[in-house]
Amino acid sequence: MRERRRGRAGPATTGPVLAAITPRTAVWHHWSPGLLALGVWTEKAADKGEDAEPLVLHDRSQDTGLLAVFDGVGGAGAGVGRTAQGIERSNAWVGSRVARGLAEDWFATTGRHDSPEAEHSLDRHLARRLGELRGARRGRISGSMRRDLPTTAAAVHYAVRAGEVVWEVLWAGDSRCYVLESGRGLQQLSRDDTESDDALTLLTQDPPMTNMVCANRPFTIHSVPGRAATPCLLVCATDGFFGYLDTPAEFEFVLLDALANAGDVGEWSALLASSVSSYTGDDASIAVVALGYDRFDELRAAFARRRRELLTGHVKPVRRRSDRESLVAARAESWSRYRGHYERRMPSREGDRDRETG
Repeated sequence: MRERRRGRAGPATTGPVLAAITPRTAVWHHWSPGLLALGVWTEKAADKGEDAEPLVLHDRSQDTGLLAVFDGVGGAGAGVGRTAQGIERSNAWVGSRVARGLAEDWFATTGRHDSPEAEHSLDRHLARRLGELRGARRGRISGSMRRDLPTTAAAVHYAVRAGEVVWEVLWAGDSRCYVLESGRGLQQLSRDDTESDDALTLLTQDPPMTNMVCANRPFTIHSVPGRAATPCLLVCATDGFFGYLDTPAEFEFVLLDALANAGDVGEWSALLASSVSSYTGDDASIAVVALGYDRFDELRAAFARRRRELLTGHVKPVRRRSDRESLVAARAESWSRYRGHYERRMPSREGDRDRETG
């Protein structure tokens, strides 16, 4: 996680940016007036996690930033290679890290100066650079049904302006982007590249992805602009965070319950890491930025009522069900009440500006 300041060249780290790393878990956090940022990364199997570390970048001099997560697609990239040190790495492991590196390079050289509407946008950069990589590798992998360096990507490139934040949401695959507001709760800004886009259905089914970033086939990077009044939170997460819960509402509760029990942003990130490790069956990563809050207790207080509403109206009614029939009914009832606000910003399939690599 990096906070960039005027007058510094390269990826210098400044300010109270901290990291705590244990086997299979890493967290990052930063707090200054008006800007909170955190990242959480966990892996299911030690040293084999196919999620890249979450990317959280903010340039104070321009008040622009980039959040992104990348989940290497193991089934599509199951081939194994070795590093120069002889360590085995899957195609998917490498793919998520390559995409992350390209995104960070873009922000360091271009994106921190540009607004989300700029011509030299992240989707163009990823498409061009991976297209070049595809061309360089084509002779060796031509004809293969396997994807080379496959990964999901979910990113929010944002700029803070007077009283609002404007953004460009970019994604390929089934990792997700969100905005979180105290009044309307969590709202999905991306749309999964799967046949179904119903968030409750996707918790009980695992349909194949219809699109993902890779180096040997054309892929589409969806691009959708948006804006919200500040204060608010922007969130990017891989499916390890939201895909192993009973209802879509419970993911928002996980975020806010950890917030309610934290004394500072460091505790919030640690509690999120502990929580996701207790329920997920996959690697998991999340990137969060809170904009417009001057104190941590102000942020926590802003969402206290929302957390209580989620607990009493969605989490407890589902958790107390003891048989499958009543559980299914409780989940459906929760979703019917929750999805209106949750889907209010979700783009239509025809409404985004796709960027295809070839």
